[in-house]
Amino acid sequence: MILLIASLVSAVFIGVTLVHVFFPLRKRGAVLLKISLGTGLGLGITSCVLFFSLFIFGPRFALAPEIVLVIMALGAWMFMIKRGVPAEVNLSPVGREKFKYWQILAAIFGVSLLSSLVSFAVSVAQEPHGKWDAWLIWNMHARFIYRAGEHWQDYFHSGLSWTHPDYPLMLPLSIVRSWNYMGVESLSVPIALAFLFTCALIGLVVSSLVMLRSESQGYLGGLVLLGSPFFILMGASQLADIPLAFFLLAAVVLFFVHDRSSGRRHPILIMAGVAAGLVAWTKNEGLMILFVLILVRFFLVAAGEDGWKGAVKQVLWLMAGLVPVLLVVAVFKMHLAPSTDLFIDQNIQKIWARLTDLQRYKAILYAYIQTGLTFTQGIPDIRTGFRLNLGTAGIVLLAVYLFLSGISVERKDRGNILCVLILTLITLGSYFVVYLITPHDLGWHLATSLNRLLLQLWPTIIFIAFIVARTPEMVSPSEEHRRRETGAVLDKAGKRKRKGE
Repeated sequence: MILLIASLVSAVFIGVTLVHVFFPLRKRGAVLLKISLGTGLGLGITSCVLFFSLFIFGPRFALAPEIVLVIMALGAWMFMIKRGVPAEVNLSPVGREKFKYWQILAAIFGVSLLSSLVSFAVSVAQEPHGKWDAWLIWNMHARFIYRAGEHWQDYFHSGLSWTHPDYPLMLPLSIVRSWNYMGVESLSVPIALAFLFTCALIGLVVSSLVMLRSESQGYLGGLVLLGSPFFILMGASQLADIPLAFFLLAAVVLFFVHDRSSGRRHPILIMAGVAAGLVAWTKNEGLMILFVLILVRFFLVAAGEDGWKGAVKQVLWLMAGLVPVLLVVAVFKMHLAPSTDLFIDQNIQKIWARLTDLQRYKAILYAYIQTGLTFTQGIPDIRTGFRLNLGTAGIVLLAVYLFLSGISVERKDRGNILCVLILTLITLGSYFVVYLITPHDLGWHLATSLNRLLLQLWPTIIFIAFIVARTPEMVSPSEEHRRRETGAVLDKAGKRKRKGE
């Protein structure tokens, strides 16, 4: 257990150090934000380091580069303690009035968090090996790599296509990494990783909204996420969808922070590039999400105040963090990964026949609507079909909240909000096309994957909804705020009157 903790602490330590050096911010929510970002980024970065260590040095010296990273992180902290941290990043101001009932919201969030952790523990106790894809894909890949020793690459050429050896290795190598620390396989490792990513994602949603909007908005955003039973279930299932959701939201949050900031902004883009790259290192669909995210971001920046020169400059800073991770993905895809099952035994005639089948369009559209309204509540049973549960649909809850609260958008946030909306639409459209041409049974493919694909976008959708919604402080201002506003209005009226005289 001590060695397991050491393996996780070292990864988090590396990640938090990177975030603290690149993102020196002292603000409400900043500590939780740094810990949340550092946890996920640290685990992702150390999995990349382990891949290159295995590929270049082999299993015997696999942990040597990571030890160097830990020493460098220690040196960075010693330097910062002695010389001080770099200049602080400043965010543009937003309303900072506290909601008069914020303590009640905090208490409700605390109870919900405790309840969710209990649900997580119960799910793990019931299925310690995780759901189907966990033990058939991610954990199995980890076992093959760990047990094969010097022959760890043989698995990718074994012909076991039903285990999807083409899937990226962020999660399996994170498991292998801790097993290398411990010197033995242990079920506690994938469980611990699932717990860390789930908690980091919750912390990221809450802390980013606290920092960019208000404390009450952060608690409300966290409550919506915790109020999605499917999120907790998938978190405990040891799948890669929660890590992917984390890295996507991390990249989006860092874009918001960059555009709101003054001072040292370029290091924030480097971190955003790392997070975006880790989306592609987590699952195959992450490559498409990464490409769309960078492309949409580029054109929106180019169309704004910064123009084409500013867009090119931003992309270059993004590439500083993105390229090392993309190099890992490229080496894996070109040298190890076999072809994906979606394109095996495919030809133009088969694809065209599916594209011209109107019944497939109808089935996919129907699944989109039904799953969109029910996916937050759990996995639809493929034997009984989709079940509509409008009373607790997460997307309906967000729509009602936006309608009741109204919308208040910061000028600097508009580009990023539009970026996420376009990204979401293109991503859903891309999935639609994949379902159209899939060689698998369409009903089975939709029932077993669409809800998880939507879950990958869900935390980012929650974040955007609470970014654009008016805060409770705006809807129900405090007495002190009212007095200040009244005084400001009277003062302006007095000035106008004196001018008229």
